[in-house]
Amino acid sequence: MRKNTKYRTFISPLERGLRGVFLVLITHFTLSTNAQFVRGIGIMGGVTFAKHKFEFKNPDAIEKKKFVFGFNGELFGEFGRGEYIRWQSEFQYNQKGSKDKTDSTTYKNKLAYVCWNNYLKIRYELFGGIPYLLIGPRIEYKLSEAMQSPTVVSSFKNFQFSPSFGAGWEFVTYSNIKPIVEVHYNPDMYLNAYKTTPLDIKNRAWEIRVGLKYLLGNASEDCPPVYR
Repeated sequence: MRKNTKYRTFISPLERGLRGVFLVLITHFTLSTNAQFVRGIGIMGGVTFAKHKFEFKNPDAIEKKKFVFGFNGELFGEFGRGEYIRWQSEFQYNQKGSKDKTDSTTYKNKLAYVCWNNYLKIRYELFGGIPYLLIGPRIEYKLSEAMQSPTVVSSFKNFQFSPSFGAGWEFVTYSNIKPIVEVHYNPDMYLNAYKTTPLDIKNRAWEIRVGLKYLLGNASEDCPPVYR
């Protein structure tokens, strides 16, 4: 007689966390869309200053590489009509990498990612504009890799999960088109973008962006208050 055997699948805390993030975002997006909470859509582009942190083992050593210049571009949507709290979701193309300098040679390391970024947006309306803060996760997929450093003998991970911290300013206009500027810091904190037995590598990136947001609905709803 055949016994019924139950198999238990182990799910790591990271995988549970990612599933939770996806569930929250999908639920929030569905509810927001159904309630017509799409506040605006927009486009941004700018420059990325990226570098790598090399963490060697046996013996332990850390080398911080030099910044390399790249580009980024974003398509985004803003959701919710809260005065202080909203949600911003974007699809991004981003170039990362580093310069690895020795006494006689400079090695250029280049990476390109497509990313899905989601931020909690904390904003405050002033007479001269709307400053805001952004914090949230990024899911990054590696498009291309060109590493020249001789110590890098394997490939970077195809998928990466990292946090992002940003600040922005939305300029006052009396039309539905709003100029914006943003600055972001995007570090690999707990997960390595490259991992081997002798060497781990983390990305570090600063982004400067400029763009335009198209406000859906009445433009006067997002105008800063007038004080008398």
